[in-house]
Amino acid sequence: MQASLRWHLTSWLIGPLLLLVTAGSFVSYRIALNAATQAYDSALLDPVLAIASHLRRAGDQIELDLPSIAIEALRIDTEDRVYYQVLGPAGELIAGTPRLPAPPERLAPEEHVFYDTRLEGERVRVAARAVKAEPGTAIVQVAETLVKRDKLVLELLLASTAPQLLIAFAAVALLWFSIGQGLRPLDRLRQEIAARSPRDLRPVPEQDKPQEVRPLVGALNGLLFRLNAAIESQQRFIANAAHQLRTPLAGLKTHAELARRQPSGSELKSLLDMIAGETERTSHLVNQLLTLARAEPGEAASGQPINLHEIISRDLRDWVQRAVAKNIDLGFELQDAWTLGEPLLLRELVANLLDNALAYTESGGSVTVRTGVRDGESVLEVEDNGPGIPEPEREKVFERFYRIAATGGEGCGLGLSIVSEIAERHSASVALSVPAEGRGTLVRAVFPRLAAEATRLVPPLATRTVPTSR
Repeated sequence: MQASLRWHLTSWLIGPLLLLVTAGSFVSYRIALNAATQAYDSALLDPVLAIASHLRRAGDQIELDLPSIAIEALRIDTEDRVYYQVLGPAGELIAGTPRLPAPPERLAPEEHVFYDTRLEGERVRVAARAVKAEPGTAIVQVAETLVKRDKLVLELLLASTAPQLLIAFAAVALLWFSIGQGLRPLDRLRQEIAARSPRDLRPVPEQDKPQEVRPLVGALNGLLFRLNAAIESQQRFIANAAHQLRTPLAGLKTHAELARRQPSGSELKSLLDMIAGETERTSHLVNQLLTLARAEPGEAASGQPINLHEIISRDLRDWVQRAVAKNIDLGFELQDAWTLGEPLLLRELVANLLDNALAYTESGGSVTVRTGVRDGESVLEVEDNGPGIPEPEREKVFERFYRIAATGGEGCGLGLSIVSEIAERHSASVALSVPAEGRGTLVRAVFPRLAAEATRLVPPLATRTVPTSR
């Protein structure tokens, strides 16, 4: 389950805050330890100096001239145990605890040192001082356990860490509340969108939104715009389909009624031929409408690597047969031209271009299909020497159901519109021009070229080798 944005942001703050509190506690611990050490080391040195001041020479020996009651007074402590030791110049024990470890380093006369060690399994802090005594130097040591020191360090650490923890807790609580307040624009945006009807695709206002939310609102508005365009396109398609289907269906109904009233003979055959023709045109119109619907809403096709050469080669026989039936010279100049696309839609694009060329080219004319690579792009060309398209009409012929007056043919004005939609889905461009001979129409579709490396592992499409009409 995904955590909420508030918890996600808060968790990101908790980690650094804990790290800062830990670092602050460590610094506080070191400061408290140094303060306790300095304070108690100074107090620990006092009994060392007191004992050193009472060392006396008696003949060849050094003795401690200090009453036992005074020594006990120096050792009195309500929390720690205190030990002392006096060593002579030769390291002999003069007084005190025999098991107290010696200083870790040799001391010069009147020099003192503090060090940590263990005595009877306990940690102790020791103050040691070298005292000049003929014929050498005596060592006076006083040790105490660390109960008071540890207690003071803990108190100082708690005194400094507790406020840090309170501040961190307050910061997290304040951040939790602040994030909730900061996310209110998102909640208002949610309510605003939830309150809309399914048909309300107006853009969401961006002016009153925070700077951080505006990219989200902009992306949402872009989606609403594309969705609205797709819905409008579908509505236009339905309206156009209904309008275009109404006429042939009415004709079919009329001819069927007339055929039903005719007893027999040539008139009945003529009516049946009309019905067959109307049925064929209606079927063609429905197929084109379905192709147009499949090509919408015009987003880029993901597809697969496609060779335009192979796409055309798959249907060579059918196109040659149609050309031969109409006495049209159909030629192919096909070279490899790779692009990324959907095979079914690209076959429809080629089919519509060839269908238009064969439909509007007169008997005895010629049609040429070319594929190849030019200027780093994959190109498909269909050229004919038919009546051509006047320059003012070349943009309009890509509109749905638009037909040039007095051009003949039995089309429904969807062929080039389908070509335009499919080309747009494949990030391609389609342009109309006049061939070099000065007569007819040259349709050029330019596709993004696919790199040769991306086509090495692509299996070729099944093709059929057939004789062309040229």
